[in-house]
Amino acid sequence: MADAITYADLRFVKAPLKKIVSSQLGEDPEAYEDGELTYENVQVPSVPGGPSGLASSGLGDKSDLQVSQKLQQVSSVLEDTNSSLQEQLHLRITQLGQKEENLQESKRKLAQSQEVLQVAQENRQAAEGKLKDCQLDKEKTQETLQREEDQRRALQERLHNMQDTLKPFFTCHCCPVRWILNEYRCFYFSSTHQTWEESQKYCKSLSSNLATFRRRDYSVKPIFSHGDFNSYWISSTANKDQWRTSGLHECNKIQKRYYSWWNIQSETCTSSLPFICEQSSFRFPDGDHSLQ
Repeated sequence: MADAITYADLRFVKAPLKKIVSSQLGEDPEAYEDGELTYENVQVPSVPGGPSGLASSGLGDKSDLQVSQKLQQVSSVLEDTNSSLQEQLHLRITQLGQKEENLQESKRKLAQSQEVLQVAQENRQAAEGKLKDCQLDKEKTQETLQREEDQRRALQERLHNMQDTLKPFFTCHCCPVRWILNEYRCFYFSSTHQTWEESQKYCKSLSSNLATFRRRDYSVKPIFSHGDFNSYWISSTANKDQWRTSGLHECNKIQKRYYSWWNIQSETCTSSLPFICEQSSFRFPDGDHSLQ
């Protein structure tokens, strides 16, 4: 007699796992966690001719095996899920720890920046204080300078007034330093020997000319007491600065003859002699004159 075959129709439905398992095992439904996918058996009619008792027994064993396998699968899924969640949690904790460190570092840098800013503000305040002090000193200095300038102007005005008052009493004919005054004329006796032309150039550099004397100018005698030599180049009075004798250029000199007598003679212009410069005297204090 052939064995009877029993068919079981398994239909999967989406229902809480704890309710299905508890209903199958006769346990408390609250003892299980929620599941996502489960199934339930649907009884189908037995194949005709098969024993109903044997079919029911075979179906029950197979259902228990399937439930056990399903529970193992669910347990494996839960373990994998738990492991994944733990990894995610660990990663999240690590990320949060890194963010915490970054936050602490940012706080530290912020504190340092605030300290630097505080120092900069203090320095700025100190600089502003010094600037105010400098501005006050500047104002005081300007006031002092203004007072001194006013005093200087007042003194200058008084000096000018005194000069104007004393001018009529102290005006006189004067000569530069080292020049000799004689009848409103100033004479300079050189201490070096030069040619006539060089002597004339030197006198020009002193804003003067070689001295001019008349041939019988007795008034020159007193001034020659200041000279150290017996002859000096002077300006020529004939033929406009030069005489020509035997084709040679000759120039005027004044020569001491005897005692205090001097007369004008001719001398070769290239000879080396001391010389006398002449310029007009000036009245003091009519104007400023540079002293030679």
